[in-house]
Amino acid sequence: MVARKGRRIRTDISLSRKAKDFMAEILFTQRFYSAIAVLLIVFETVVTFTIIRRVSYTEIDWKAYMQEVAGVISGERNYTKLQGATGPLVYPAGFVWIFGLLWQVTDRGKDIRLAQYVFLGIYVATQALVLLMYKRARIPPVLVGLLVMSRRLHSIYVLRLFNDCVATAFAHMAIFAMCNRRNIQWSGLLLSAGIAVKMNVILMLPGAAFLWWRAGGWRLALTQAAVVVGSQVAVAVPFLLTYPVEYVTRAFDLGRQFDFKWTVNWRFVGAPVFYSSQWALALRVFNQAPTDSNDTEHG
Repeated sequence: MVARKGRRIRTDISLSRKAKDFMAEILFTQRFYSAIAVLLIVFETVVTFTIIRRVSYTEIDWKAYMQEVAGVISGERNYTKLQGATGPLVYPAGFVWIFGLLWQVTDRGKDIRLAQYVFLGIYVATQALVLLMYKRARIPPVLVGLLVMSRRLHSIYVLRLFNDCVATAFAHMAIFAMCNRRNIQWSGLLLSAGIAVKMNVILMLPGAAFLWWRAGGWRLALTQAAVVVGSQVAVAVPFLLTYPVEYVTRAFDLGRQFDFKWTVNWRFVGAPVFYSSQWALALRVFNQAPTDSNDTEHG
């Protein structure tokens, strides 16, 4: 009896140890990463779809976007005359063409639910791309669940329909291209597409330039810079041929002051600091600090 009980205890300990090892393998190794990533994407799709169906949409900028692109569709090319409910059009031409397409698809912007489903697709695709980059970086699966826990992200994408979502999708595609030397030649075009939707993506350029230089020297860096500039010109041709000064000063106004009431990340610093020139300079410096590219794949 004593021997049998001893064997049972050893068996229980062995099973417990195997269970712990198996859980550790799931949570901290790459063996099951792909399966976990697929499950997370399915989970995100279901959850975000449910949010669309059950949580009320909040109007902030969508109607203004539609009013601004409607002006372009009607034939106006002077950026100083393109207005929306929240103010003048201040986004580059890529925004106009992409949201002009959404204007057409969503019945002149009136079909909000369809627009939400489009942004659901953008959100899920962006999350999938981030998960792929996490896999390349060998991020342990125990951490990837944090991607689906952001209430703010769900709100920005499917309850607010901000243009940041489209710009960020292109920015992430550019980052993904930079992770592999065989695809890095596409990163300039993808990064430029993000800039063409919203100018804040331009803050990634110094870091991108550093990575281009590390991956292919000055030749690659200058080639990609030319791609960025050339594509910006190409996408804005209708405006540059008619009202070039109005376009450039409105779409790329580097001196524009952001309103403290809309900030979320920096609300804790208070309005006096937020509006100070020193704070603006510090943000630019830290946002544009390049990073090392030793992890870029060679070959």
